[in-house]
Amino acid sequence: MSAARGAPSLFALSLLACSASIRGGYVTRDTPQPKLKTVAAFVPGHCEDASHSDRAPRIQLVEVVETPSGRTLLFEHRQGYDLLVAENHFDDGPDWLFQVVVDGGDLVRQWRVPRSLGATGKLSVGREIEEIPRAHSFQAKLASERLSCSLVPQSSDLPRGSTNPIR
Repeated sequence: MSAARGAPSLFALSLLACSASIRGGYVTRDTPQPKLKTVAAFVPGHCEDASHSDRAPRIQLVEVVETPSGRTLLFEHRQGYDLLVAENHFDDGPDWLFQVVVDGGDLVRQWRVPRSLGATGKLSVGREIEEIPRAHSFQAKLASERLSCSLVPQSSDLPRGSTNPIR
């Protein structure tokens, strides 16, 4: 297995095993959160690595939720793993951009989530080359994508693993 193909797996293991520090979010037990309002929910569509080879999605569900205080968070659910919660986000045109960085490897996990209902989003995993401070967050710039997956609205009639375009 090449280093580029193994990198997303190593990243996922380091992220969800809590052995590395996570900036912009945290991991917690994946238990029901009854007081949260789900704003949007997505399932993985087509996933590919840097060489454009198809990859099986490792995520089950991505949710954008709102807390009772009005705070917006992103939840990434993966079977057999703790819940990854992304707190760091900002507006990017018609989308929310959520990002977490795993320290020690400078790897970024980024979700581009549309605010409009029915539109697809995108998950990107890559190496960070620059970080720009923002008022209450940060923006990480990716050097290159090692993995990308389209995010299909959960209520969509597109099938899981759909080849709908990754934007």
